[in-house]
Amino acid sequence: MIERVRVHRGGIVLRRPLEGHRLRGQAKKDDGQAGKPGDSSMQQHDLNSINGTHRIYNLLRYDPYVKCQNRLMKQKDIPNDIAAAESPGRGRPRNQQTHDAILDAAREVLRLHGYAGFSMEQVAALAAVSKTSIYRRWSSKGALLIELYMEGLPDEAISESAKSLKAELRRYLLATVERLQDREWRTILSSLVAESQYDESTAALLRDKVVMPRRESGLRLLRNAQARGEIEADIDHEVILDMLFGPIWYRLLFVHARIDADFAERLLAQVNLVLFGKERVGKTAKKR
Repeated sequence: MIERVRVHRGGIVLRRPLEGHRLRGQAKKDDGQAGKPGDSSMQQHDLNSINGTHRIYNLLRYDPYVKCQNRLMKQKDIPNDIAAAESPGRGRPRNQQTHDAILDAAREVLRLHGYAGFSMEQVAALAAVSKTSIYRRWSSKGALLIELYMEGLPDEAISESAKSLKAELRRYLLATVERLQDREWRTILSSLVAESQYDESTAALLRDKVVMPRRESGLRLLRNAQARGEIEADIDHEVILDMLFGPIWYRLLFVHARIDADFAERLLAQVNLVLFGKERVGKTAKKR
């Protein structure tokens, strides 16, 4: 007995029987030997004897009596083996190899052409994937740049529980400056900033994923130092963070001067004057 089928992407799910119909191409009986309506030899067609889903589909989609539905089935109708293959865990890419190929291609496009020549078309061509594959993972060019930037970035950039504010600020600033020596990472960061000027969704991603988490960590570090009596109560924490990181962004965007360890030490000296005052800075220097 021929079964009505429903086609779901790469799988076929058998449904209810169809009485009295034959598949196109099935051998017809001679007029004198025509089967009766209930004759199973006329109605039955062994779908399992056909090798491969595509051959089954090709037979069925041309048969006028069998309706193939290309729309997605409800989850409850999908067999477990198909559901497992089509539904990866939340937040995990459908295909890690494709995911990595896209990221590698994006880095290469940035390296070769910079932000001005960076486009989803270029990335798709280099990764040998469709643009749909890219947009399935990243909703915009900015979202792709954010992931490139976040790769390898430690979750806790600033140690909020550090016992010495001065030592922790120095450690973090020098680590940031060292990472900016990597031309690829510097290009990704400047491209991200440029994209955020024209795309509000990218600006929101940059604030939510990069700027604000690190800023909040910095504010907690300053509040902890204040609670220990390491800095005065009237210090403006927001302005201190702007003083510390604003010059780095300025040099990154305008490229008018180097960002190196010497610059970091000079910047820290000025910030320490505000945080600790000349007298306390002098006392600390004598102890060394």
